[in-house]
Amino acid sequence: MRIQLISACLLSLSLVSAQSASFALHRSKQPTAQKAVLGGMLDRQGKPANKERAEILCGRTVQHDFSDETEEDRSVRKQRANAVKSGFLYAWDGYKKYAYGADEIDVLKRKPKTTRNGWGATLVDSLDVLWLMGLKEEFYRARDFVAGIDFHNDGGQLAKVFETNIRYVGGLLSAYELSGDSVFLEKAVELADLLMPAFDTPLGLPWQMLNITTGEGSSETPGTTLTNLAELGTYQMEFFRLSQLTRNATYHEAAQNAITVMLRLNPPGGGPEPTYTIPGMYPIDFDMMTGKFAGSAAYWGGGGDSFYEYLIKTWVLSDCMLQRDLDLWTESIQSFRRFGVARSTDGYL
Repeated sequence: MRIQLISACLLSLSLVSAQSASFALHRSKQPTAQKAVLGGMLDRQGKPANKERAEILCGRTVQHDFSDETEEDRSVRKQRANAVKSGFLYAWDGYKKYAYGADEIDVLKRKPKTTRNGWGATLVDSLDVLWLMGLKEEFYRARDFVAGIDFHNDGGQLAKVFETNIRYVGGLLSAYELSGDSVFLEKAVELADLLMPAFDTPLGLPWQMLNITTGEGSSETPGTTLTNLAELGTYQMEFFRLSQLTRNATYHEAAQNAITVMLRLNPPGGGPEPTYTIPGMYPIDFDMMTGKFAGSAAYWGGGGDSFYEYLIKTWVLSDCMLQRDLDLWTESIQSFRRFGVARSTDGYL
């Protein structure tokens, strides 16, 4: 069974807790105005981010205050935590016994499966949970495995760039943030550098699939240049943090450019071409060569969900200075609440 642990969510929590240093990086040579847009330090209308507003918003917290927790509540919380840990260990022990170091386990055949280039997707995606659950012996055993991963050996598969980023790069960064072990950062940088050719396109929009050996990109739909909203915009959190840690803006600029291009070439409104009419409700299908939406269907399910998820997480990670992300998120939430939520006739749902 695949241990799907949503590394992106844990990454945002562990990275936000780090509250890293200011984003003073070595940037590529480009006009100041364009640099600011790529950096995202502008709001939705292109005006400079409001520092005072950011400081006020960052002063708030979403962490529950346990100071008034009763003994009964504490006991229930610990029981629930232990139940979650037991469930994880049941799955982890099966993976360890039958498929340790593999991407997944075929639960019926009890054999390893290679589905993400053979680099150990389940193991890397589980690093943060091993640490958070106090399973340090397992964590350091996994650390030794990670140190030996050869990302240049792609297992004979094309790499799905989106999945490689959220599971491998995200998992490695989470492990680095929690443990401070430099091997995780080194491997994250190594892999991110191998993914960067996916952005080597006319508009700088990433291919869905990448041949790690040749650097040649392609769409998951053969013979097309189609992608989707999630695979366009779900790089900015990991790439932002990579740029902070390495003092190299290349990753952050690549991720922000994808959103900049999308907004610039697809203003809301009617017209002869497929477009969108509700601000913040972006169509799922996208043509990465024209930079335009390739349909009009918009929803928050698969193919779009993490685009919105990363807006708010990366804004928090940036010490609330990536104001464009907050503005886009707010715009999307307002439209979703107005047009995407309906109540049942009895008023209960």
